[in-house]
Amino acid sequence: MISDKQYKGLSDSVYWLDPEHENYAPDMKQGNAFDYKGSTYKILKTEDNQKNGMQAMAVSPVDKNGNIDTTEVVIAYAGTNFSDELDRNTDLETVIKGEEKLDQDPLNPFKNKEVDGQAITAREFADGVKADYPNAKITTTGHSLGEYLALTVAAENKWQNVGVNGPDPSNILSDEAKMWIEENPGMLTNYRNRADTIGNYGSNGTGAEIKVSMEMGARLNPIDYHQLSNWKFDKDGKLKIPNNEYNKEAIIQQAERYVMAEYTAKLYAIEVMRKKFQASGEAISANEQIYLDDSQSLAVVETSVAEFRTVTSNVIKVYQDAMDEAENLWKETLRQSRQMADLLTESEILEELSNVGCTEQKLVIEPCEKYQRKIEKVKKMGVKFDKLAEEIKVSIETLLQKDYELAQQLG
Repeated sequence: MISDKQYKGLSDSVYWLDPEHENYAPDMKQGNAFDYKGSTYKILKTEDNQKNGMQAMAVSPVDKNGNIDTTEVVIAYAGTNFSDELDRNTDLETVIKGEEKLDQDPLNPFKNKEVDGQAITAREFADGVKADYPNAKITTTGHSLGEYLALTVAAENKWQNVGVNGPDPSNILSDEAKMWIEENPGMLTNYRNRADTIGNYGSNGTGAEIKVSMEMGARLNPIDYHQLSNWKFDKDGKLKIPNNEYNKEAIIQQAERYVMAEYTAKLYAIEVMRKKFQASGEAISANEQIYLDDSQSLAVVETSVAEFRTVTSNVIKVYQDAMDEAENLWKETLRQSRQMADLLTESEILEELSNVGCTEQKLVIEPCEKYQRKIEKVKKMGVKFDKLAEEIKVSIETLLQKDYELAQQLG
């Protein structure tokens, strides 16, 4: 799968399509390949719209042997080039005002002429890619205005998205797209710098936001918080989120997004199998249908297990922290009591504390027993998920053992 680091690289390199950009690369054309920090991509399709300023490209990864994998296609949209009045006009008319048609000369109402805005041509570009690569798993990415467009296209097409610093596009989404977002949380990921006033525009109507405290300190220039270069990645290409008090929720959200990415990859693999079974032109057999149904159920269960573990590991930590706090509270209570009543014996101190309802039983033992029961309940639920997943796996394996022809097809 495409990593966070690769999505960031594509969000950056799509800017190179713009002749007005400082990093303009005239070789970034359909049919050519390019490298970005160790990753190679084949450009399948590009657009540099002269009427509204939109730049976009569709690419597929190229492996070290030069093989192009068109089963995986990423559409990247360029963000705002502040020297381009068409981009600035899009920010005003579409991002802020929610209008998809653009006035070519908004300052002169008597000579006005409307053109399709970037949101419209972004969707049309995606439609072309989808028509050219109907069997591909398509995802979108972008930075700033580019992520605004990428989120829009992903939501309208029910695709996965990973991008950064994007204003939220819920002001222009269709009702169908909004319903899909509600039913499929975690498919859209918009990493936002907490201090970035530009990228945080538009609230979080899509639910895509993962807001991260970047620990950058105070900066005089607000653009500093909006830069792509602020984001760092680990050796596996996973975006690094600083482990601080503010970022606890962001770390959990990121883990949940990875679970959803794994889930969509499994469903795509199942769909590939379905098409393989149908390649002969004959109807899918009963056993093939059972296999597909079981595989899809397994993907759902495994994703549920991963989501459950992501959430419950945090819940368990909360309970364990509460138990530690209860123990520390009791120790601190005893310490302070001993200091203030140094003439009393230990038993007398405990008796006085008991008279005001302060006992180890109430402060430590009872709460910890309650938290421990909750932890055990959570763990039992995890065991049930694991058992269900194992049962489905056994069902699939049994089916393959009985149906030699099906096993050969999958082989």
